[in-house]
Amino acid sequence: MKTDVIARELNLIRRALEEADRVRFAKGLDEVAKVELERASVVLRIRERELINEIGVEIAAQIKESSESLEELARSIRQRSARLSKTANSTDSVTKALERVVEAVVLLNRIT
Repeated sequence: MKTDVIARELNLIRRALEEADRVRFAKGLDEVAKVELERASVVLRIRERELINEIGVEIAAQIKESSESLEELARSIRQRSARLSKTANSTDSVTKALERVVEAVVLLNRIT
């Protein structure tokens, strides 16, 4: 996955930044070397930001993809729920009709 490659590169960049900072602040380093290390640090930080942005874009795409499947699932659930509701309503109607028939039979038995 692309995120894994980016994560590895970020890890390398962060290690390089730590090393550059460690060397840059060491005693006895001449000014030219310090300036070069600072430039290298700036380049590394720029690349770090680019990689973080790439991760953000990839994560946003994954979220969008997931939300589309969730929307499809929600749509399917709503359809099934509507069908179950119709079935439940039909069952209620049949039950009420049967209750009326039973009541009618009971009344007819009492009369006869």
